[in-house]
Amino acid sequence: MPDSPTLPALLALSRAHRVANLALDPALSRVGLWLDDLALLTLLRDAGEGGLTRERLAASAAMPVSEALRRARQFEKLGRVRRTDEGAFVLTADGDALVAEGSALAASAGAAWTEGVLDAAETATLADLLGRLGAARS
Repeated sequence: MPDSPTLPALLALSRAHRVANLALDPALSRVGLWLDDLALLTLLRDAGEGGLTRERLAASAAMPVSEALRRARQFEKLGRVRRTDEGAFVLTADGDALVAEGSALAASAGAAWTEGVLDAAETATLADLLGRLGAARS
């Protein structure tokens, strides 16, 4: 399959992820976050009051359970996340405020990064395609 477009697409995706981190992490660092942290906290926000078990959090974030647990515990120590009686991780009010602030910073930095490269329709298509890829094996 040397003529397959899959490998070049995946290599471009990997590079785009690194460039996205480089573009957004400086803005997010103002509130003590990295892009991957914001993604994890956003998953917890979207899970609602029931939260996510460490296994479900790891699967949703596409990371090993040990890494998801380590990251969630860091935010637990900071009061951004708490555990339910069942052991699920839940975003606190402080965590929700952090996600809102981080999301605004990331949205602004992301818009500046993609300006002149992607229009709104292309950005929506990209979000759809990447969402489908992200859900393919989770």
